[in-house]
Amino acid sequence: MVRDPSETLRRYEPRDRDAVWHLHRTALREAGSNPEDVPNSDDIRNVEGNYIDAGGEFLVVERQVPENAAGEIVAMGGLAVEDAEISAGAGELLRIAVRPDHQRAGYGRAIVAGLEDAARERGLDRIFLWTAQRQRSAVAFYRSRGYEGTDHRTEGEYELLRFEKSLDAGGPETPGQADG
Repeated sequence: MVRDPSETLRRYEPRDRDAVWHLHRTALREAGSNPEDVPNSDDIRNVEGNYIDAGGEFLVVERQVPENAAGEIVAMGGLAVEDAEISAGAGELLRIAVRPDHQRAGYGRAIVAGLEDAARERGLDRIFLWTAQRQRSAVAFYRSRGYEGTDHRTEGEYELLRFEKSLDAGGPETPGQADG
């Protein structure tokens, strides 16, 4: 999880636009997907409008590095709450990504836990997401976080799996060992 003072889990800011776009494309390529072929990913071009202004959330992990005073974005993810495909009381996780050279350091876990907390703050009782079956590490990661497979569909060349998790009203996630 984010423990180092040089790392900050925070809400997306307009200055993050290019870094978020670059991370989105890099993570897709690393996972074996062509960013040009991934359907319905234009939402990332307008994070404010599609997430924050729409009542959702978009978080990043920024890591300070000596050669970059502004820091670097090493992880990101969004929570959508208003969409035709989202039923009342639910939220959808989208665009969860961790820079390939920073994976398995807890950043993915920090993003997902932060988005789950944001969903609870908005009174949501469940959360879901879709991920490509070919992204085996993502599938294993969501299962390890308590998400259960509930559906599947095919879009173009992608076999997509839907995962869902019930959010207890017990409060925020308690950070533990890094696994994402």
